[in-house]
Amino acid sequence: MTSAEPTEMLNRVLTILRRSFVQYLCWGRPHIRPGRESAMDTIADIAIAQDLVADRIAEQIDESGATPDVGDYPMEFTDTHDLDIDFLIEEAIGYQKQDIAALEHCVAELAASPAAQSLASEALGLSRGHLETLEALKPQPGASTIIRNGAPARDND
Repeated sequence: MTSAEPTEMLNRVLTILRRSFVQYLCWGRPHIRPGRESAMDTIADIAIAQDLVADRIAEQIDESGATPDVGDYPMEFTDTHDLDIDFLIEEAIGYQKQDIAALEHCVAELAASPAAQSLASEALGLSRGHLETLEALKPQPGASTIIRNGAPARDND
């Protein structure tokens, strides 16, 4: 493995973390119905955790003499402005699964660089945990999404 390959893979991991759909949602304006505000709080917490690991990866890249490169958000994310948070959570789950697959590839590619592989493995573990968190945000079947007088409405009367 050449010395450029670990840096390229770490930059890929950095891009996955810094340009994730969850990160994009923090800057977007999803429609949030009353009673679902905590979903955005959880999404913000995921983004903060991603940033903490991304900061360490950027430091590792910088220490190697290379330049951290976070890339751009995918253009397809721009189609999600103003959509409902519950729909966007489903989208986030799909993108999170894609990120996990990409991170698994990065971890495998970094086998000859234990320090870099350790950081990528940490990002992978974090992403797997975040997938579980996102799945827990999905509305439960039969759960009310309408609030009346501060309490969930059970009927449409």
